[in-house]
Amino acid sequence: MYAPNASYLRVYEPAGAFADADYWRAYAASGRAVDPLEGPRLRREALYERIGWPWRGVPSFGRDAYVIDRGPEADPLVCPWNLRYRIAASALEVRRLTPEAVAEALFPSEFLSSAEEVVALDDGVDRHDAPADAHEHVASWSVPLRWFACVRPEDRELLVQPGTAQLRYRTPIARSRTGLAVARNLVRAEFSEDAELAEALAETAAWLEGFHRDSIVELDYGGLASRMDAEELREEDSVDLTWEALDHLRAGETEEAQDRYARLVDRWRDRRLAERLN
Repeated sequence: MYAPNASYLRVYEPAGAFADADYWRAYAASGRAVDPLEGPRLRREALYERIGWPWRGVPSFGRDAYVIDRGPEADPLVCPWNLRYRIAASALEVRRLTPEAVAEALFPSEFLSSAEEVVALDDGVDRHDAPADAHEHVASWSVPLRWFACVRPEDRELLVQPGTAQLRYRTPIARSRTGLAVARNLVRAEFSEDAELAEALAETAAWLEGFHRDSIVELDYGGLASRMDAEELREEDSVDLTWEALDHLRAGETEEAQDRYARLVDRWRDRRLAERLN
């Protein structure tokens, strides 16, 4: 089973956080929700099926989501795919960062007008309040180091079976917010307010502030897990190294903290290079 070579940071919100809560409750009860192991591949196929050239408008998609079932007495937790909004927002961001002549060659004016309409509406039917951002962030080839501060070693869930490998961490959003705040404050105190890692931690923390207090945060290694053998997966300890580094910073042990951080940087740089060479 092919899985895109990417990792994911997701937020699952209670169905009641959405304006059309009944839709998501019925969706969860129907059993239609897609397993995160299959979702990235199915989304890619859906994109290939719908997007042609030239693009005349942002394509429509079914309203799908990842779901965590908490039993009959609790609201299901929902991570909507929201593909239409994400495509529109990404196109507008590319246009913003691209010289006008290049942007005009990439995107027909009708498509950009359609994207602006989609983003302006902001898929507001899906939320009581305007969303802080998509419920899922995606990183190709690697796991951004700041994401490791969102979870703790004890949140780890590992599945290794013939043909299937999954490594993920799930934790309450309040705990993620606390972890990011701790990491940001320690990095700022040791280095500076403007340190690149401190700014990255602050950006992730700001993103999480937009979601319901009863949400769950998930760090999913996604397709990266399928490219590690069973021993590598069992020994993968980047979250542990992150918190060891932060604990050493808190104790004033700068050299030990830098050693753990350097090991993280080297590990993920080497994995990115190996995957690109393959």
